[in-house]
Amino acid sequence: MSIDPKWRFILGLLITTAIGVSSGALVLTNAIPVEWIKPVTAWCGIIAFVGSAAQTTISGLGMGSQARIAAAASLPEVKQIIAAPETAKAAPSDKVTS
Repeated sequence: MSIDPKWRFILGLLITTAIGVSSGALVLTNAIPVEWIKPVTAWCGIIAFVGSAAQTTISGLGMGSQARIAAAASLPEVKQIIAAPETAKAAPSDKVTS
């Protein structure tokens, strides 16, 4: 399993923003209605916690051989990757051979 780095980056920005709001570093006063501040801050805390766990999980999934092979195969300058037969069969790219 691999996730496009563009989406990982966007997820990271959203989580960082949620952390900023929930910690008080990003002040919402005069940005949104006063009655929304407490619920938005609470939800940002939830999103920050769950999002941080999700980001850690995504990073862990990216450590597998298939994810690293897929990342290398996605580079246009890589013409061929030689791997063990079972790894080559499972790879999502025609660049991977055994």
